[in-house]
Amino acid sequence: MNDALFQSTELGPVQLPNRIMSSGHQTTLVRDHLPTDDFSAYHLARAKGGAGLVVLEAHAVHESGLLNDHTIDASTDAIVDAHKPFTEAMHNADTRVMVQLFHGGRERYAGEYAPPALSASDKPTDRLHVIPRPLETAEVYEMIDAFADAATRMEQAGLDGVEVVGSHTYLPAQFWSPNVNERDDEFGGSLEDRCRFTTEIVERIRKRTSDEFAVGIRLSAEERSEEGLSFDETLPIIEHIDDSTSPDYWSVVVGSSSTQEGCSYIVPPATESEAVTRSPAAVIDQATTGSTIVTSRINTPEKATQMLAETGADVVGMTRALIADPELPRKTKDDNWNDVIPCVACNQGCIGRYQEELPIRCTINPITGREAEYSDHNPVMDPKSILVVGGGPAGLVAATTAAERDHDVTLLEAAGELGGQVTSYADLDHRGRYQDWLETLNARLNKFDVTVELNMPFAPDDVDEYNPDELILATGAKGRVPEIPISDELATYTAAEALLADEPFGEAVLVSDWDGNEAALDVAIQATKAGAEVEVVTSAYTPGESVQQYIQNSLLGELYAADVTMTPHHQIDAVETEEIILQNIFNDERTRRTGVDTVVFAHGGETNYDMYRTLMDSDVSVHRIGDSWAPRTLDEAVWEAFKTATEL
Repeated sequence: MNDALFQSTELGPVQLPNRIMSSGHQTTLVRDHLPTDDFSAYHLARAKGGAGLVVLEAHAVHESGLLNDHTIDASTDAIVDAHKPFTEAMHNADTRVMVQLFHGGRERYAGEYAPPALSASDKPTDRLHVIPRPLETAEVYEMIDAFADAATRMEQAGLDGVEVVGSHTYLPAQFWSPNVNERDDEFGGSLEDRCRFTTEIVERIRKRTSDEFAVGIRLSAEERSEEGLSFDETLPIIEHIDDSTSPDYWSVVVGSSSTQEGCSYIVPPATESEAVTRSPAAVIDQATTGSTIVTSRINTPEKATQMLAETGADVVGMTRALIADPELPRKTKDDNWNDVIPCVACNQGCIGRYQEELPIRCTINPITGREAEYSDHNPVMDPKSILVVGGGPAGLVAATTAAERDHDVTLLEAAGELGGQVTSYADLDHRGRYQDWLETLNARLNKFDVTVELNMPFAPDDVDEYNPDELILATGAKGRVPEIPISDELATYTAAEALLADEPFGEAVLVSDWDGNEAALDVAIQATKAGAEVEVVTSAYTPGESVQQYIQNSLLGELYAADVTMTPHHQIDAVETEEIILQNIFNDERTRRTGVDTVVFAHGGETNYDMYRTLMDSDVSVHRIGDSWAPRTLDEAVWEAFKTATEL
């Protein structure tokens, strides 16, 4: 069915072993603006896993293009020596390697010091609130040379090609867009002059590199915001550049970094479909002379195969799917479906951590970003008897990881199904593929012969019956309810209770959001779908404050479209029979809500520590993981489960 994915194909002069690509994405596995050993191990895992092409993350071509302390600098010769051994290792794994040549222009972050941002004109970016200065004409030519210099270094380092990043309204797009470019020199005005910056870059690179070196362009087919370019406006730009300089390939995405509305498409949340690039990619493939790469939210082999067939594209980007499981190509080729770790599009460990300037991780694959340390899956020399108490995500990961290393594992779960709190949102449309992840974990339980006992509550006295060498406590936490007066006359739930109940919502629902968490947004969306009038009251600065930005943008947009009332800076002071009393967290002013019949508290978790304290008096070695240690996020639960199991 997916044979097309494994056909050899060409990107200009470069022959790829298959059509699966990991597209450029920031890893923060960078020190002093150079890639680290962790960077090499991370990408080499994707190469060994079967990706035909890896495009490395944005490399700044000029000092002014360094977005932050973790941006790779391609403006000095140090990058050549840094990449040479890495590129050789990637080629030995039969993977081709290219790199993104990048300058964000006005799209930049500020570090300790914020030098002027540079752009075609001084048009601000609304999302990042940056007002750039226009490049002088001489500086534009210097910037063109900087792109060519960087490309020359990449060929010296042994890479197979470069990709000029004009997507998401970065610097090349700031020149070719009539909405941004207000210049009156040879780089502004007509379509030809606005595109000159890009065509000059491609031509200059071609003159300074060999015929075997590929030169592509990445661009947004449409910017997906009211003030951005539509595809009808972008297509003439593509056609002109292609006619003028014939890049070896076009890498097609959508979205823009310059607006809240458009930036979500940089790393699309689960609410978005791979279809956003389907139609434009098909048109671009027909309208241009080179190859075509199609990307964005393509997370399964079936979707990838369909996209290749429907667009005529030569290569398909499966980046987050490869972040979640670098072995996805090999597992797909071997029909090993049940063992694929699916991307759930949570955006927490990948782009979310980058935006916090932290190394790349994956919420559901704890090895991601730690490949240099955790590449060894050899069985242990001294297998132990392991008892895991709790079948939520932490317990499942601990049990499967320990069993994979040849320990004898028994998993106890008090409920009638596995999954814990994840089951409350696993099947929500806007939450991605959590149900698939639970099914993968269940398949691994069977694969590694874990003994699973459902409907089996555990008490400390039961430890003697099982007599384990090690006990992993993964009992999770229950939903927390604030210590305020709450009337018995109104229906009240925790977020998980509301999401699991058959018909929890009345006609008027008030969601109490403690910290801007995603569960509150889940409840609000489900309540609107049930026909309720909904208000989200949060003590955070905004609902969704703790949610990754692109997902927050998408969900808030959905809530605004459903006329949900959002009240920040407030908390519930009391739930009375006839009214809800709210308190402003800044001035203690009270306001009242009447007519509410359902209150849902999304206030995080509450851990019962009694079991652990009792078990501490037993002879067994006890390990706490996830929310049973302290209520936090899924990231901590999965990481602690994996780390604990690998250290036994």
